Amino acid sequence: MNKPVTKKLTNEQKGKITFCIFFIALSLTQLVLYISAIASKGFAMNSIMFNYYTDTYMDFFTPFKASLLKEPYNSSNIGEYSFYSPLYILLFRFLTYFANSEVYEYDRSYLTHFPETNLIYVFFTAITVAALSIVIYNIKKGNTVTKVWFLFLCLFSAPMIYNFERGNIIIIALFFLFLYILNYNSEKAYARHLSLVALALAVAIKPYAIIFVVLLLREKRWKDSLLSLLYSILLYVIPSFFVGGLSVIGKIFEKIPDVINQIQDGGAAYRTDIFAGLDMLSMSLGYNPLSNNSPVKYIIWAILIISLIVCGFISKSKWKRVLALTLVVVAGPFAEYETSLILLFIPLILCLDSDEERKAMDMVHVFLFVLVMAPLAITDCIISFEQNTGYEIYLHSYLVSIAIMLFIFMLFIETVTMPLAGIELNDPKTENTKANNKKKNKNDKESK
Repeated sequence: MNKPVTKKLTNEQKGKITFCIFFIALSLTQLVLYISAIASKGFAMNSIMFNYYTDTYMDFFTPFKASLLKEPYNSSNIGEYSFYSPLYILLFRFLTYFANSEVYEYDRSYLTHFPETNLIYVFFTAITVAALSIVIYNIKKGNTVTKVWFLFLCLFSAPMIYNFERGNIIIIALFFLFLYILNYNSEKAYARHLSLVALALAVAIKPYAIIFVVLLLREKRWKDSLLSLLYSILLYVIPSFFVGGLSVIGKIFEKIPDVINQIQDGGAAYRTDIFAGLDMLSMSLGYNPLSNNSPVKYIIWAILIISLIVCGFISKSKWKRVLALTLVVVAGPFAEYETSLILLFIPLILCLDSDEERKAMDMVHVFLFVLVMAPLAITDCIISFEQNTGYEIYLHSYLVSIAIMLFIFMLFIETVTMPLAGIELNDPKTENTKANNKKKNKNDKESK
């Protein structure tokens, strides 16, 4: 008797299954958000927000207030404000012209009490989110329904809701990083060059975005790499002459350790860096968080960050290379809290739209993407003030830290452990089937 022939799923079918699982899972979590928000009369939203009313919108109004000073980096009252880049300050200085100067006499936390300053925030958010939405809609593959659905899930994901509450300018940096990732290997020379400018603008706003130059270095595009660095330096340095002079650059970098220490002193809540992840794991096991100065932390941090950068160079999967570099930003600087999570939109889209051969491990990555994006609105805290001094930790913050750590460990295994064991990295039959077909067709035409 002949055995029934089992048909193997094609790579396209696997991609559709991956796509459907992500969409359905994230849609269900958002449905839970709406139900829990209604049932709790809005109180459940606290679990996906910063949750301290005196600090609402302060990622927006802190640099807004600092920009009012002629030399913001020389004021003894600015403190952590000096961490913002000169271009950052100049942009907010432009926004200050849209309100009555009398309101600026008040402390930054009081700026939320005035309709004109709130209107500035609304306009700024609406414009930046609209620009980001246009980019996401146009680069996401699929029909109109798929694109709109995906865009809706992104805009109402936990990272975006958190950014709405904080008012962080990282949305602009994400916009430029999208343009860079989309065009850095374009067949059109002008598009490739504009992508270098886009990367430089992202770096001028959020300096750690410079890590994405690894994508150029990997392709041995030395000239483009130098140009991107040159543009980044110019866009970072030139604005400094309008906010106190070239000396402010040194003052900004001097302040970085203080900002990092200040954030770590607040505990592990709302953070996504490796140190916070290790603290979450230790608290879950009933141990006190490792000391901030523990050499074990720094050793683990260094190993994982180096492995991510290596993965950005040698992985044969484009979306995993971008994911690895994004995780360097999300889990490395430990200075952005959960605002940096929206940067994961880039590798997420690349993952869902990838033409690469689908592996079983890819489904684990998709599940982790859902955990990070899911607005799990649960009112009860997972870890109390006593365990994490200063901040209680809600379910979403806890799951995000664990998900980020798992992302890193999985890429670490693929980048370091598997090659050392003689196992190849994720080796898709083709990194991008359509791109290869275009290249083949172009070569055929040239040969004729």
